[in-house]
Amino acid sequence: MTLTSPATRVGLLTAVFLGSFMALLDVSVVSVALPTIQRDLDAGFSGLQWIIDGYAVALSAVILSGGSLGDRYGRKRVYLTGVAVFTLASLACALAPALEWLVAARVVQGFAASTVIPGSVALLAHEFPEPRERAKMMGLWGTVAGTAMVLGPLAGGPLTDAFGWPTIFLVNLPIGVGVLVAGRRVGESRDPSHGALDLPGQVLGALWIGALTFAVIEAGRTGFDALTLTTGALGLAALSAFVVVELRAEHPMLPIRLFGRARFAAAITGSAGLGFAAYPAVFLIGLYLQEARGATATEAGVQMLPYVLVNVLAAFSAGRLSARLGAERVLPAGYLTAALGAFAFLLLDGSTPYWLVALTFALAGAGVGLSVTPTNIVGLAGLPGTRAGIASATVNAARQTGTTLGVAALGTLIARGTTFTGGLHLAMGVAGLVLLAVTVLTAVTLRRAG
Repeated sequence: MTLTSPATRVGLLTAVFLGSFMALLDVSVVSVALPTIQRDLDAGFSGLQWIIDGYAVALSAVILSGGSLGDRYGRKRVYLTGVAVFTLASLACALAPALEWLVAARVVQGFAASTVIPGSVALLAHEFPEPRERAKMMGLWGTVAGTAMVLGPLAGGPLTDAFGWPTIFLVNLPIGVGVLVAGRRVGESRDPSHGALDLPGQVLGALWIGALTFAVIEAGRTGFDALTLTTGALGLAALSAFVVVELRAEHPMLPIRLFGRARFAAAITGSAGLGFAAYPAVFLIGLYLQEARGATATEAGVQMLPYVLVNVLAAFSAGRLSARLGAERVLPAGYLTAALGAFAFLLLDGSTPYWLVALTFALAGAGVGLSVTPTNIVGLAGLPGTRAGIASATVNAARQTGTTLGVAALGTLIARGTTFTGGLHLAMGVAGLVLLAVTVLTAVTLRRAG
């Protein structure tokens, strides 16, 4: 173990766990405040999509480079800089007088989170090199992530109802300051040999994700006009150029050549599909509870608990199930459960008994929770240790990119519906079909791979 001073160890763990908690909390805490933000800032439905996707686009576009920045310029320096920027961006969110200001601040939050989330894992991995200790720390990190997901809607609802939506961002200020104070005790580390930056790939990656997200969201607001079609074409062209650049790069941001391995390709496809079709549920559930059922933000936060709690419990169980039954069996089962959860949304409307609503949420949460760990296991299977880090990061980045595009696409289907419930049924029907296709594709690919 690298650490020797107990004070240094406490400082590291405090900084890492609080910082990652803050960044992950903002994924779920916003969901219950969206209707209130919509009223206060006079935002349309596309505006709500941008509040979520402004953060998600920036995070998706840069997260693969976040770890390399720490390796190159110092893990502590990059991590604490990310925390400081995230904290200031949170203040900007709270002070936002208009939708455009809020979305811009959310984009800055996303860029900062792209260094905080991988940076927290990198700090733990460096300071705890012994496998057993490292596994323990990673387990604690996962617990912190699950706790942030549960507390997000639970805390966000009462804060929004009692003090207004800006408070969901203001709570980040004391957390951020605490991280910066605790982080002073953390030692610096770097590994320039692993810190090569793929600048052309980074620019093209951000361009294609941003352009396609813009085109899909704006299609829901204005239809397929010239701007939407042009932006969509630009996104597809940037994606094509991105693939070419990554194939030729000496140190590619995305290891495209690994896609030749069937298991890795299955994991990437499944991760992206899960992100696209299942992860936007947190965004949609909060809106459904308040728009269709008339719940307050506090009530919505409590009523979301079946989703988040079952999600966390299933995630804790997925590792043991994978060890006992094999990740190749658990993975399709997880995707199928998520598909059934999506289809169950077709039974919901504004007057559905809550027990059925809760069961639907629990089924959807179970599908997501059961899928993430076996996806990572399958993606890393058979790869040399030197490729494990980038492979794991790529699987997670695929899921995040899928989520970004899923919020845009499914949200657009809702926006195009004649009623919120009708649009929700259309969106979740499409999500269910995507997850069903992912289930079949993954099962067939893994069976052929042996």
